[in-house]
Parts: sequence; structure tokens; C-alpha cells
Amino acid sequence: MKSYKWLPLAAFLLLGCSSADFPENPRLVVFFVVDQLPGELMQRIESEFTGGFKWLLDHGVDFRNAHQEHANTVTATGYFVLGSGRYPGSAGVLGNSWYVRELGRSMNCVEDTIASPVGGLGKARSYRQTNATAIGDWIKENDIRSKVFSVGGKDRAAVFLGGKNADLAIYYDYEGSFMTSDYYTKALPEWLVEYNEQLNFAAYRDSVWSHMAEQEFYAKYGTADHQEGEVDQFETDEYSPTLPISLISKTIEEANVYIGNTPWFDKTVLELATVMMEKEELGQDESTDLLGVGISMADWIGHDHGPHSHEVLDYFLRLDKYLMTFIQRIDELVGLKNTVFVLSADHGVGPLPEYLRSIGIDSERMDRNDFKKRVKKIEAWSGNTIKYYGDGFYFPDEYIGKQKADAFAMIADTFSDVKAIDTVLTRDEIYASLGNDSFSRRLRNMIHPEKSPNVIMVLKEYYSERSPLGVTHGTPYDYDTHVPIIFAHSGMNSKSVERPVATVDVAPTIARLVGVEIPMEVDGNVLEEIFK
Repeated sequence: MKSYKWLPLAAFLLLGCSSADFPENPRLVVFFVVDQLPGELMQRIESEFTGGFKWLLDHGVDFRNAHQEHANTVTATGYFVLGSGRYPGSAGVLGNSWYVRELGRSMNCVEDTIASPVGGLGKARSYRQTNATAIGDWIKENDIRSKVFSVGGKDRAAVFLGGKNADLAIYYDYEGSFMTSDYYTKALPEWLVEYNEQLNFAAYRDSVWSHMAEQEFYAKYGTADHQEGEVDQFETDEYSPTLPISLISKTIEEANVYIGNTPWFDKTVLELATVMMEKEELGQDESTDLLGVGISMADWIGHDHGPHSHEVLDYFLRLDKYLMTFIQRIDELVGLKNTVFVLSADHGVGPLPEYLRSIGIDSERMDRNDFKKRVKKIEAWSGNTIKYYGDGFYFPDEYIGKQKADAFAMIADTFSDVKAIDTVLTRDEIYASLGNDSFSRRLRNMIHPEKSPNVIMVLKEYYSERSPLGVTHGTPYDYDTHVPIIFAHSGMNSKSVERPVATVDVAPTIARLVGVEIPMEVDGNVLEEIFK
């Protein structure tokens, strides 16, 4: 018999007694996840918002000290945690991809070798290989009439927001279409066929992305527009990573890819989510439906330009307006009184090393060529039986005792003088660690006792593995883990919460809001401030 942390009847009684702000039976839960939205950035510019972000803050409980409490802070792990309420290590979701010893190759986090692609030129993706359930599954188990739909620019965003039993998860194929796999459906719904037919990202080649605010805004909250260290994806002559930006230098085919480096793509995702909501009649009856929206391309822009750039600042001003348009459309289709909104992010990001040095913080970029040479040295020493992938070294299963110890010693010695490496640890010592400091805790929550690398290398704080330009994420440090968590409803008054909370708490809190059971294996706790 399946065990649960609490019973839904008790939840309804508590909800009815403790809060009149959230509806007892919302018709629709809209779950926004922004790919690469540092909590620090959100708070830095929140006073400038006038649209959707402002509405969510004005009508929501804002958890300002929320973190992804795991070490490998990448898209897959972040979305998985938000959807499932579980830490990624114990569930075996080790990154966007990881090395599988039994297969002798890497595996994508949402890879499905059984399914076939539907409606696009990308790969078939699904939740099939993931040994977990998500909030959408709990909702559907509670009421078979409930619908769960998700959309995202990235396949892993849509899949992990939808869960194992989603009615449909759609994602972009970077060829000009939104698609899915036959894990979900044998053919695209007609509304998506029609949407893809009118989708024409090449038309944006005539558009120009310019500053939408006065220059005082960018000067107050960011760096110079031409900040050393930014990537220039649209360079035609000299290096000029600045606004305005245009796709005119890209071919029609390239426009289908590089649209992801502009705010216009996520505007499209929100428009598509509106079409999905209308055509699938989400929120139109007494059963609670879930709509997951992965706002994915903040990540591309952020990787290229960094969290203090004009491009990132401008993007979020635009997203603020796009979100307000979306919220207004929900009011027309479902009614705001019938809708609960949740917003978070899969991870943050570190600033440009060049910027950090300019303000006196020790920061450098890893020498990738030197790092690769050292990796090859280890692989050659092992007779190519040790494999490096992601953030660590994988030993063959037959490595035991002294052989494991000798391999670890060789790795530790080989990387001992790499300035960008903070520490080299074995999987076993991380897994057995009892430390409750954030560094130890986040590393431990990332470990699977069999699937994880045998040896894991952790980057030094404020150092970057991205080279030669741009920024990245993936560390256990606060700039990568700190993200927003907001629960909002039209009946709510604004409330700020400063205590530390974790993103594993989001899914169980949604479950309690809608009166469904929380499985025992869930790691998160209900955010009680929602109900006070």
C-alpha cells in the first residue's frame, strides 16, 4: 500500500481554517519556471517592474532566501527538483546528461530510445527513464479528470514540468517547430499543427532588439553595454556585444536557432501557452488543471552576456510585460480568482569574471585546454577504463580497494595545482558526510550511491569553467543556487519571507494548496507561510 505524508481531508480543513486568500479548489495552477533567474537579479531590479512580475509580487508570498539545495545547478536538476519535490541525487537525475557505465556512453536526462519524435525534427523526449513522480502526477492521481500540460523552449523543461503522466509536453526543435514524442501522443493536436504553420521566426530578421528603457536604468543596475567578457553572437565586423541586436546577419535557417538569443522567443512560448490553455480548455471545470511554462531562453542570453549586462536587464523588463499580457489572458479565459500562480527558476548564474575582477573579487577562467590534457592523462594512465564526464571521473565497477585508492590519488595529484579547482572528493566521502553547511549539504544532495562519478571536482568560488567568454552555472555556491519562489493569487496581499527555504518545497506546497496527497519519498516540506 502506498504511504503518504498527510491526508487531503486534513489539508482542506487546515486550508479552510487558516487562509481565505487562496481558493480551496483552484481550477488552474500555472507553474512558471524561468531558466537562469538569479534571486539576486530579481531583487536588484524588482522596483522597476510594472507588469507581470509586479503583479505576482503584489499578490504573492515572496520567499526571498530560496535556494536549489543541490550542487550541480543546471537546467535538468533544477526543473526536476521543482516538479518532483525530490533532490536529484537520490533520484538519479545527475545533470543535463551523465555517463552510464552499463551503456559505456552518456545519456540525456530526458532521453527516450523507445519513443519517436512527433511534429518536429528534434529527438523524442519523455519522463520514461526518470524514477520519480511530479506534482502533475499527484494531481491526476487525485482526480482523473485533471489535465496536465507543459510547454518550454527546452525539452527537459517541458518534460520535467509535466511529469510522468502529462497529457502533453511540447518543446522547440530549433528548426522552426514545437514538437513532442509519441510517449505523449501519436499526432500533434490540430491547434499545434496550425500554430507551427504560422510560426515564422525568419520574419524577425527585420526586427531590431534595442534598449526599451532609459540609459539611467542600465547604468544603475548593470555594467557598461560593452563589458569585457561578453559573447557577441551577432558579430559582423568587429567585436561588439552591445544592443541593438538584429538577426539580419543570420540566414533564414539560422534564425530558427538564434531566435533563442532574443526576448522574442519567450514571448512566443507564452503566446503558445495561451493557445494551449484555450484549445485544451484548461481551468474550465471543477477539476484542478496544471499548466507548466518553461521560460527557457533567459539562459542563452544570460550565458552570453552575464547577469549585469544590458541584454539581461532589458530581457527581464520585456518578460515583465509579456507575463502581464499572459496573466490578463488567463483572467479572460479562466478568471484570476480561479487561478494560482507559482514562479521559480532552475538555477542562478555567476557574474562575468572580468566584471568580478573590476570590483576586487578574485575570479578567473579555467584553462580548458590544460584541463583537457590532464583528463587525457588520467584516462591514458587507466588504460582508458576511467571516463571523465560532466564534473567527475567514473571508474569501472571492478575497481575496488587499493585500485580505487590509487586512482583517486592519481587524480588528486594531477589536479592539485589547478587554481580553478577548489577540492577533489570521492563519491563515498560526499555521500557519508554529515556536515550541514550549505557546501556539504548541496554536494550530498547531488550524490547517487551507484550512478554518480567516483571522483568529483568542485570549482573554486567565483571561478568559471566557461572559456573564453560568457558565464555559466553548475556550482554549489549561492550565486548559482539562489532563485525566486513566489506563490500568487488575486486574493493575496504581498508578503515577504526571509527564512531559508528550498526548491524541493515547491511541489509539496502546490499539492497542499490543491488538496492532493504528497508521496513519502518527497524531500521537501510545505511552505507554511502560504497558509498563514
